[in-house]
Amino acid sequence: MARGVHELNSQAKNTPRTNKTPMEIEVYTQDNPPPKPVIYIANVAAHGNGYADNNVLLTTLKEETAKVGAELVFITNKEISRDEIVGTYGGGFMMSNQIKRPHLYGVAGVYSKVRIGITAGDDGIIKYIDAESPADKAGLREGMRLLSINGKYFNSTNLFQKEVSNKLPGDVVVIEYLDHDNNKTKINVELEPST
Repeated sequence: MARGVHELNSQAKNTPRTNKTPMEIEVYTQDNPPPKPVIYIANVAAHGNGYADNNVLLTTLKEETAKVGAELVFITNKEISRDEIVGTYGGGFMMSNQIKRPHLYGVAGVYSKVRIGITAGDDGIIKYIDAESPADKAGLREGMRLLSINGKYFNSTNLFQKEVSNKLPGDVVVIEYLDHDNNKTKINVELEPST
């Protein structure tokens, strides 16, 4: 048996939800990431008792993901904690064992309706630009440094997700960046449908 919990994040209130059943929830891991941009809307977890196996934990995690209106879960961590001690008395001997409780953690999300085509680090340095993406067409290149998006200072990749993911195809975002010669430039980037 396992117990599921979730915690919505700030993006959840503005993000369209789905009505998927737990059986329809897609599961991804570090080795198998989602194929399209994702808006993460909640942290989810499954906490098992000593008898819970991986299937029980995964089913519980998918149930929590469905409760928040997400369509996928990205598994971020798995651990086993040692909780209370259980004592038994038999044959004249007192024996005690710690209960091992398995836990499974993830983030629940929905696919973004748009794409921009930028992969950047939290420092703002562009690591990769998708060919023929809106960012590529606007002239952004690897090695440039993002300064702001829609007037908000770039301080993490979460800002990109927040400022881009909830937009619609055809919406425009304003990106300020430093080019390879350290010239500060602002450009408008029109977002395209996520494929």
